[in-house]
Amino acid sequence: MAQRDSSAFLGGAGLVWRRQRVLWWIFAVNFILAFFSIHGVVPRVGSVLDHSLAAQRLVNGFDVGAFSELMLQPGISPLDVSLAAMAYSLVFFVFMLFVTGGILEVYRRDSRVTTAEFFESSGAFFWRFVRLVIFLLLCLIPIAILHAIANRIGGHIEDTAVSAMTSVWFRIAVDIVLLFLVLILRLWFDIAEVHSVAQNEPRMRRSLAVAWRLTFGNFGRLFWLYFSIGVVACIGFGFGLWLWMYILPPTAITAAFFLGQTMILWWLATRLWQRSSETLWYQRNFVPAAPPASYAPAMYPVVAPQTPPLPPPSAVDQV
Repeated sequence: MAQRDSSAFLGGAGLVWRRQRVLWWIFAVNFILAFFSIHGVVPRVGSVLDHSLAAQRLVNGFDVGAFSELMLQPGISPLDVSLAAMAYSLVFFVFMLFVTGGILEVYRRDSRVTTAEFFESSGAFFWRFVRLVIFLLLCLIPIAILHAIANRIGGHIEDTAVSAMTSVWFRIAVDIVLLFLVLILRLWFDIAEVHSVAQNEPRMRRSLAVAWRLTFGNFGRLFWLYFSIGVVACIGFGFGLWLWMYILPPTAITAAFFLGQTMILWWLATRLWQRSSETLWYQRNFVPAAPPASYAPAMYPVVAPQTPPLPPPSAVDQV
């Protein structure tokens, strides 16, 4: 079984490489939407940095602390971005939700798929995956409640504890636990999508039930497959960020642009790597049960037909 998991890990990377046209399409759509959405943010950032000494920390390099302080400024915070930027982000989310069915179908078949077949699969599973998103939001409610309770407890510890680090370590531990729960939830719903596409399942509650049994029946191997690819994604993205901060000179604007796009491409590729590896794992480990017979054929004894006896010869025949 360990050999199967390793083959799914490496085979998923090979599958993304063979069907890389999907990756380039997603990257192109992300680039176009980001280009249009950034126009509302650039004037706001310029109006703040043009009158701030902290601008040198970003002009002469990339300072994470300065960038964090910049995001806290009124009008620049992610909570205060323009409606256009939020709209483009929503468009990209809907686009990814729409093409997920086509992506999983490409990885399931591992063969050349025409554009018409790709979008046909995408449209066939779009509303099914919309229902899955609704179920996902409902499952996130308990995690959000736990996060609110932990914040209250952390605030109480911060007010009463002797050491200031007590509340810090408490919040770190809570964040790790909540992140673990979110990863499990995301893995569960990923497997539900894979099952829905592989079996053409129209009922999402049934897909979630099957995915629950698969995920938690093989939790160690499946979570490690999912988590290891995530670790590779973070290492590659962190390496790119390190190059941007410490290696690239401030005047290398073109190189910084291409490095940033490479980091985004790497992040998208590793996410597709997770989906392809999950598809391979599913195909190699899930054996659907044979459907029960709708009727039981009746068994009758086979009797050879009997021929009637010949009539006695008549007097005319005897003559």
